[in-house]
Amino acid sequence: MQKSQGYRKKNQEADKVYREICWQDLATRDDLIQAVATAMHPFLMILLGLAAGAGAGLLAGLIGIGGGIVVVPVVYYGLISSGLTADQSAHMAVATSLAAIMPAAIMSSLAHWRAGNTDLAFFREWGPGIAGGVVIAQLMAPHLRGSVLTGLFALFCLSVSVRFAVPDRFKPLCREPPDGRLCHLAGVGIGLVSGFAGVGGGILTNIVMSLCGMPMHKSIGRAAAAGVVVSLPAVIVAVILGPIGGRASSISWTIWMCIAPAQGAAAWGGAQLAQRATSNQLSRIFAGALAITGLVMLRSSFGS
Repeated sequence: MQKSQGYRKKNQEADKVYREICWQDLATRDDLIQAVATAMHPFLMILLGLAAGAGAGLLAGLIGIGGGIVVVPVVYYGLISSGLTADQSAHMAVATSLAAIMPAAIMSSLAHWRAGNTDLAFFREWGPGIAGGVVIAQLMAPHLRGSVLTGLFALFCLSVSVRFAVPDRFKPLCREPPDGRLCHLAGVGIGLVSGFAGVGGGILTNIVMSLCGMPMHKSIGRAAAAGVVVSLPAVIVAVILGPIGGRASSISWTIWMCIAPAQGAAAWGGAQLAQRATSNQLSRIFAGALAITGLVMLRSSFGS
């Protein structure tokens, strides 16, 4: 009886020692996994940035949109994972997205200009209004919550996507895009939305041009040009005012260097694909991009 109790006690002690060893091994494995994840984080962010840049650039060249709907979420969650607050990450994601649009917009605009789908008259007529709207939005963004504007823009994208999904069933609202004061007012509206949300310059320009009877290929060319007008003043304002007062809406140049080269290279390829596609094909691709943009931004507006 005493031997049996002795064996039982030894077995219990052995089990206790075994469990302690297992827990130590488990803790060691957890520490190792955490260390590997921490070490791999920069490399994963680089790969994610390259992929996001390539996808955004393809959209920029193919349908003229800046690709912010792809870039902003990637930058936002990347900054969150690096330890920044949600508010800081949101402002920096928008500013970085607007800066990353520049190389893609330039490459896409050059390709569409060579194909005859955009011209310098667009910059002269629409450029001042768009640039002014972007500057106003960049100055106001740190002091305002853009959830209402984002939600309205999302609903607008969703409703207009139906029109582009079935282009043959709808007629243009007018024969040509607005000019004069209406042109400048429309440009300011495009710039405001772009500056607040980090997306929308190419989308809104394409919508306005298409609804006013401009062929889809030319609408895309002008939308690509709008990306240049949107990104340049946004970068200047972010660089000049970013560091003042600890403002968070400055550009993350580290992430920009991952995204921008891939975005610029892919934009040229996207523009070449656009030349081979028919107007209806481009219209339906644009409708899909509008619907996705609307859904993502609607979710974002409810979450902010």
